[in-house]
Amino acid sequence: MSLRAIATFDVSTGGGVGHGLATWFGAALAGPLHGRLEQEQQGTAFFSASTRATERSPRQEYQPLATGWEAMRQELLHEPETAHVLYMREHLGKPLVHVRSSTIRVRRPNAEAQLLFGADCGSLDDAEFCAGAVEFLVAALDTVNPAFAWLGADAPASEETNLDWVLGRRVRGSVREARTFLRGYSWTTVCPEELSVRLGGPGALAATGAFHRVVPLSAGGVVLQATETVTGYTDEAVRGVFEALHPVLPPGVPQFDPAHPELRYFPADASRFGG
Repeated sequence: MSLRAIATFDVSTGGGVGHGLATWFGAALAGPLHGRLEQEQQGTAFFSASTRATERSPRQEYQPLATGWEAMRQELLHEPETAHVLYMREHLGKPLVHVRSSTIRVRRPNAEAQLLFGADCGSLDDAEFCAGAVEFLVAALDTVNPAFAWLGADAPASEETNLDWVLGRRVRGSVREARTFLRGYSWTTVCPEELSVRLGGPGALAATGAFHRVVPLSAGGVVLQATETVTGYTDEAVRGVFEALHPVLPPGVPQFDPAHPELRYFPADASRFGG
């Protein structure tokens, strides 16, 4: 299993959607891809980087990324339809880290950003690797107050969250309501400020005992790391996260999805939990 980070940006995103995208890609280069630009210049690492302003626009390539990053960052600020950065050890090889964003399924002005850590980036039971992944998420979102974000090994390779799948929610609907209902939860979950306030704020969330680490974001919102490592995210931990977050989770009885057996969730209707 690989670790995946996902974030949703909307019109209430601090600094705007473009700022969220540029910060996400920039944090990836400064964190999980730190030092790789120098390797690109030395010929020991390879990047494929591109943006597309609209679905019908030509693809804009940024190669080498070491010298093209500033131009790409400026384009990200203009909220392109799609953007990709793939890091490989050999030309056209298997991507080891994939950063991407898209507005296609979530619909403009919203955007979804993802970062896939390749299987050889670190072990899911390695506390140092896991802490570094959470630090990426904090760095990427600290000035943003995203509509939603999560980090985990149970995330589907799509814009849907665990609750989208098991509650039968459509992506556009769950994104539209992201500051009313939390879109999902995983090993590490990010609540926007609007939902964090309803849950009592970072102090109250830490007091639940459900989280190994609670990090307030300077622009609003909070990062909630359930356990020290991804492998430590047991069924008991899943229940603890659900219990802490249930007041802001969407209503409905989760239904097991045989197409996605990897999804982790607590099988209860959040609107009826606790009486």
